[in-house]
Amino acid sequence: MMIPPDDVAASVEFYVTHFGFTAQHVFPAFEIDEPNTQAWKRRRLDALGYGVPDHLRLIPVDFERDHDWWQALADEGFHRDARALVSSSGVSMYITKAANAETLQQLARLAPGSILAMTFMLPFDLADPADRPGLEAAARGARESGTPWVSYYKPEEIVDLAHRAGFTSARYVPTNEIAARYLNGRSDGLRAATGEGILLART
Repeated sequence: MMIPPDDVAASVEFYVTHFGFTAQHVFPAFEIDEPNTQAWKRRRLDALGYGVPDHLRLIPVDFERDHDWWQALADEGFHRDARALVSSSGVSMYITKAANAETLQQLARLAPGSILAMTFMLPFDLADPADRPGLEAAARGARESGTPWVSYYKPEEIVDLAHRAGFTSARYVPTNEIAARYLNGRSDGLRAATGEGILLART
C-alpha cells in the first residue's frame, strides 16, 4: 500500500514515542529494512528531535542481495541463543518466493520458543469480492512506484513453507479471526480487509 510521507513520518514518531521509549528498559529492538528506507528513517528521527534511541538498531538489508543479514543482526548485538519475537509486516509480498523461503529457513534457526508473526498477501481470488478493487489499486500503486508485489501465497502454501523451513509449529491466522478479537462490537463499521493473512510460527 502506498503511504503518504507525512503518514510514514507520523508512524515513525509513534513507534519511537509510544513503543520504543516504553520498551527500552525491557528488550532491544532490531529492525531490518531496505537501506534507503533505513537512511530515511534516521534522517526523520533526527529531524523530529528524537535521534535513534539506544535500544533500537536500524539494520540496512536488501533481502534479495544480502544473504548474510543473519550476521548483520549478530554484529548489532543480537543474541542468537535467546528467544526472540519476530514481526515481519508488509515484507513478504515485495520479495521473491525464493528469498522468502531462505528468510524462513534462517528464522527457523532462532532459539527454541521463538515466535514469528509474518503477514503475506493472498491471491486476489481468495479475498472478499468487496476488497478486490482496493487490493488491485494498492498493487497497481506499488508497481507504478517501482516496488511491485511479487509474492502471493495460499494459506496452506505458506504454512507448508514454514514447516519445511524448520519451524516446529505453524498456522494461518485469517483476518476474520483477528477482527473477532479486536474489532468485535465496534459501532463505526470498521472491519479487517481479507486480502492479507498472518503466518504464526514457533521454533
